[in-house]
Amino acid sequence: MRAIFSLSLCLFLCSVVGFADQSSYKNFDASTLPHYDLSIHVTPDARRLEIIGTLSLPAANFPRDALELSLSELMTDFRVEVIGPESAAGHAQTEKVAVRPYSRPGWGTATWRVHLPHQINANAPLLLRFSYTGGGAQTSFIFSLESGVCFGAGIGTAWYPEIEDGPVQPDGRLRGLRGTGSLNFLVPPGYIVESQGMSLSKPEEISRGEFRFTIDDPVFFAFVAGRYTVLHGRGRIPTTLYLLRARANADSYLAGSEKVLESLVHEFGPYPHPAFAIIEVPSEQADRAGFSGASLESFILSNTDFLDKDFNTAFFGHEISHQWWGNLVRSKTVQGRWMMSEGMAQYGSLRAVEMLEGAAAAERYRRTGYPDYISDQNALGYFTLIAKGTDHRLSDLPQDGDFSRALSNSKGFIVWDMLSREVGRRRFSQILQNFIQKNAYQRVEWNKYLKAIADGAGRSLRWFYDQWLERTGAPDFQLSWRQEGKRLRVRITQVSPYYQATLEIEAKNNRGRRLVRPVRLRQVQTSFSFPIDFRADSVVLDPHYLVLRWTPEYRAVTNAARSFSLN
Repeated sequence: MRAIFSLSLCLFLCSVVGFADQSSYKNFDASTLPHYDLSIHVTPDARRLEIIGTLSLPAANFPRDALELSLSELMTDFRVEVIGPESAAGHAQTEKVAVRPYSRPGWGTATWRVHLPHQINANAPLLLRFSYTGGGAQTSFIFSLESGVCFGAGIGTAWYPEIEDGPVQPDGRLRGLRGTGSLNFLVPPGYIVESQGMSLSKPEEISRGEFRFTIDDPVFFAFVAGRYTVLHGRGRIPTTLYLLRARANADSYLAGSEKVLESLVHEFGPYPHPAFAIIEVPSEQADRAGFSGASLESFILSNTDFLDKDFNTAFFGHEISHQWWGNLVRSKTVQGRWMMSEGMAQYGSLRAVEMLEGAAAAERYRRTGYPDYISDQNALGYFTLIAKGTDHRLSDLPQDGDFSRALSNSKGFIVWDMLSREVGRRRFSQILQNFIQKNAYQRVEWNKYLKAIADGAGRSLRWFYDQWLERTGAPDFQLSWRQEGKRLRVRITQVSPYYQATLEIEAKNNRGRRLVRPVRLRQVQTSFSFPIDFRADSVVLDPHYLVLRWTPEYRAVTNAARSFSLN
């Protein structure tokens, strides 16, 4: 697989500069972020974490005699000491004031109020030392400690003390601040640890089970520890594969992920981390922790079942796209959250498929899905949802619910693809890259994102946003035609609500002659004619399904699904 790489694609991708140019995203002030130095002792057989560390907090413009930290309900014996400023040093009293549950038992987050021994003056930074233990047989969201594999992701579970980004979420959802710092792990010899940032571990330290990482860019800390076989790729972005057992397809995974990374760098801009990794997690353990694949900053957790299959461009295109969308840039509110994370990641998946496997593979993806990928993430999946009575505006999909994910990953990614074509592929890509550079490590308002796209396009896109993001459903165009000598007359009708769209018309005959013309639709009926120098045997609307719309095939499938649900 590594050798099958077309010259045109190679030239196209090799023209990309800054594959992992983190300097593109230095639009943050590290002094305003929490800084951690953590020593983490992982005992897999006992399912136990023991952590001691320090937390440096920036100055506040008001005096402080207490503060609140968030920590998973699976963590206990939380102790805190103030060590700076020296005038306020001493042991602090910790009080667990609330445990807000989340979607499963054990997934909740405890709010700890830390009563400082002395008041901290305004404009003075704060340095805390803390310790705690935790873990056990219970899992949490992207957190699990078992004898074979241990992992934790701060974006899902506060396995280290996090500062909430704004008011505590009433639904129990963790919403912590990113941090910088150092992570120092101690695991049994023979275990391998992967985390973020730069690895500082020397070979003799690794042989003792000691792993050190320094993290200069803001992230939600995450780690994985297990008895892994480690394989390294040869791409421009250092890529590593962590496997629990040897696989014949390992090389194809390294080559495939490198190509996907390069295609997404072309689409979204420089990769934001020093390296990338795919790490295997047992399928049952991953399921108990709420995922089959999880994209964390700089690496992906993938369950065993997926790695047993051939490399899947669509799956890894989606998960790797989260390195930009949902990780580097996040939505500030519920409005647009799914479309800026899942919808954009799925769009990245589609673009990777198109760049690496061609237009026909991308068309199939849009119409009926990518082989061996999630079966309902395509137009057919969307219309099947409609038949079952499930639909919603894309702009404000509910925060929780499987159908929000399904809608953003079936209709949503096709809408982004249509917008890309409306604006122009290269211009749209440049708009996305500029937006990411300006808003990296931030939570962004949905309307700010839409405005950035319209500003970059240089024209109003309100009509597009209104009909595709604020409406439910999709258009149903009907085409009729007749040929009069060397002129083809075509009429296209649609029912209310009317859609504005540009579609291709393809006329062809049985001897291989074809003619393609773009047409712009705006109203209930559009009629036009154009010259043709052959006798057409068929005239087809939107032959490559570039616009989300009803077709007779979708009508038949959804009518059958509706009848089945009624029975």
